[in-house]
Amino acid sequence: MTDREEGPAPGFTTSPWSMAGIATLQATGRDARSALEAGLRAVLTLVLVAPHTPLDTARSAPIRGEGDDLASLFADLIEDLLGQLELFGDGLHDITLDGALRRDDGGYVAWGYASGTLEAASLDVVPSLLGAPTAREGTASGVVLHATLRHP
Repeated sequence: MTDREEGPAPGFTTSPWSMAGIATLQATGRDARSALEAGLRAVLTLVLVAPHTPLDTARSAPIRGEGDDLASLFADLIEDLLGQLELFGDGLHDITLDGALRRDDGGYVAWGYASGTLEAASLDVVPSLLGAPTAREGTASGVVLHATLRHP
């Protein structure tokens, strides 16, 4: 199967921070898990002004979320990641989403981890979600997620 038949590779785009402290992200993936992982990587890119890759990356912090739909699941995952960033700041630098499943009630649950040194390096300012993210499934790009963050 060629890449064209499989769909586009997961990825994301971000806007620069506006003068009002607002930035947006768009993440795409072949399926919910890959789109969510790309979206969380976009959050890391927006929050960590100077991301780096330290030599010791063997530690991780759990990330988990639940939601009645993909958009609310994405919001819960972002909130959990922002909470970890409050503790570890630029001690986190990558995300792996191990799974995203549908619950019996039609909602979703997802889990994974943020990796890095986990040295206490809290950020001066951790942004928050502005409004609710959106999610579209079944597009030519697969799953597309949008979210907006605001610096306090």
